[in-house]
Amino acid sequence: VSNAEIGIHLTAGSENNIIAKNTFIKNQTQVKYVATRKQEWSLDAQGNYWSDYLGWDMNNDQIGDTYFEPNDSIDKLLWKFPQAKMLMDSPAVLLLRYIQKQFPVLKSPGVRDSFPLMTPPARKVASP
Repeated sequence: VSNAEIGIHLTAGSENNIIAKNTFIKNQTQVKYVATRKQEWSLDAQGNYWSDYLGWDMNNDQIGDTYFEPNDSIDKLLWKFPQAKMLMDSPAVLLLRYIQKQFPVLKSPGVRDSFPLMTPPARKVASP
């Protein structure tokens, strides 16, 4: 999925899906997950490729060493109250995002890719 306004939009009830070995490139919003349960988006220690993943790969196994969460509580707040988008880059919102990263206890459940890929997975070509 690339260059879309929203890569994937899931709402309550969209659970227990297997989402792995996909590529998400330059989507305005990679994932819009509006529900209250944790979702793991990896399978057999392989996740997805995210163009906005800022992690690293110290052992060169092509899998990121830190997990990737495409959304945070601020995103969910802005989806619930779209009129608040004008505050998106305000110092208050930036401070809330910083605090949320420093104190993960304050995080709300959402999508997590525990094994993000460092490069897009190879595409399979269907035989004629």
